[in-house]
Amino acid sequence: MTFLSNAMPSRPLISFEKITEGHPFFVDTDGYPDWSQRFPKPGPLKLEIGFGNGNFILEMAVREPDSNFIAMDFYHKGIRKTIMRLDRLKIPNVQIAYGNARERIPYLFRSGELSEVIINFPDPWPKKRHTKRRLIKPDFIEMLTDKLAPEGLLRVATDFQPYADEIHLVLSEEQGLIDQNSPKGFSHTRDSIPKSKYEKNFLNAGKTISYFEYRKDPDYTLTVPKTLTEMGPASIT
Repeated sequence: MTFLSNAMPSRPLISFEKITEGHPFFVDTDGYPDWSQRFPKPGPLKLEIGFGNGNFILEMAVREPDSNFIAMDFYHKGIRKTIMRLDRLKIPNVQIAYGNARERIPYLFRSGELSEVIINFPDPWPKKRHTKRRLIKPDFIEMLTDKLAPEGLLRVATDFQPYADEIHLVLSEEQGLIDQNSPKGFSHTRDSIPKSKYEKNFLNAGKTISYFEYRKDPDYTLTVPKTLTEMGPASIT
């Protein structure tokens, strides 16, 4: 079931420059934002990395009005479209965080602050010489695990089988995460949350999608956090 329409009034998109002047839904900072002051009421903090046109995060926010959502991306047009829809629909529990996930997440969130992280269809970088740019790497997942609350949830989806194999390996080897799809480590269906635009397109095209779902071990403690310089550059998705 879809709660939101993609229809937009026939008016120009808000400029990115206008957004950066201090739009209430937009976060672009080099320090820790007090998330409790960014939302009208307290609630579990949930992050989507790479939100595209915003359909998924907006539908999640409508379905879960008692949760607070942060959508992270650096794609200007997607940010502009999503913020216009937030303005029009008056959805209060979404914030747009600008920037590269690997660079921004270490200081945007404190250890144990996120109840859920969702990564839908990260860029697979299919060419062999580009695979090092993939987002899902051991150091990144270790950092995300630290940011998750005890028993916090990490969801990842991909339609690209070689990337699915790599994701499976990385997630299964992260000692702070517990697989929720044992013994296979993945599922080819996911009906508990909305489907993204890409997901619907892939399914309509008959593609197989691999869904991963892991919870943070409540007894896990990260003893040696990765630094920003150790993690190095990579694409947001």
